[in-house]
Amino acid sequence: MGIYAFAVPSDLWCSPRTYLLSPFNKSIKLRYTSPANTQFIGQHIIYEAVCASTNSLAAQYLGRKELSDGTVIITDHQYQVRGQRGHQWHSEPHQNLTFSVILYPTFLNIQQSFVLNIIASLAIQYVLALYVPSDLRIKWPNDIYHQNKKVGGVLIENMVGDHTLKTAIVGIGLNVNQTSFTLPTPTSLSLICQRTFRLQRLLEQIFERLESTYLQCQAQGLASLREVYLSHMYWMHEVHTFRDVNHTFQGIIRGIDALGKLIIEHSDGVLQHYSMQAVTFIA
Repeated sequence: MGIYAFAVPSDLWCSPRTYLLSPFNKSIKLRYTSPANTQFIGQHIIYEAVCASTNSLAAQYLGRKELSDGTVIITDHQYQVRGQRGHQWHSEPHQNLTFSVILYPTFLNIQQSFVLNIIASLAIQYVLALYVPSDLRIKWPNDIYHQNKKVGGVLIENMVGDHTLKTAIVGIGLNVNQTSFTLPTPTSLSLICQRTFRLQRLLEQIFERLESTYLQCQAQGLASLREVYLSHMYWMHEVHTFRDVNHTFQGIIRGIDALGKLIIEHSDGVLQHYSMQAVTFIA
């Protein structure tokens, strides 16, 4: 499917930006009112009114040509919202933020791929904390929770080459103004704060914080972010129930290892390291 260039009126922006639309999209329903203060993230945007998945759409575009670093693929209605373990949930059109950011994190090797989860989740947590004063946590690996309900999450898909991360598609979904859900576990900023939010302003803030956190990690390394990530972890140092491939057990989250695996202390004092697919949070 071809794409058309959309000329953004100069009075809307302090710097030039490019919107790319499919031939079937005749208008943009989600507009900025001021430009994000970034060097590259969000400086180019591909917009699709409706799509199954912005991550899948990003992969399709990358299959045709290389896109500039920080290119964002965004939709007003993503109808197959994907998360970790293949989980899906319903996102109402025009109520939430669903987008993907293309990055070229060649400063990271393959064993450091989890760093992108830390960068993305910390950026989102920081922006939400501007509006939600307490009880925000990062549920490993990269879901954002308020109390015991999910506000948003990240799905990262990497392409590797020459022992480094060649390309990363960072998919972000954030429940903003949606107030009813088919499942009991999600919540939204609107439900938490009892107000309606401007999607474009939140988007700008996420672009800005994601870029600053990404550049901080590139310049200073993971050590500058790791302790902050651990300080915001959901269920950290608390006794809870989990399930692995063998049984249901009680344990205490003690942190993450160098590969980003979750470290859980079992009741016998043994520390076990779990990959994303190997353990489930129960209660």
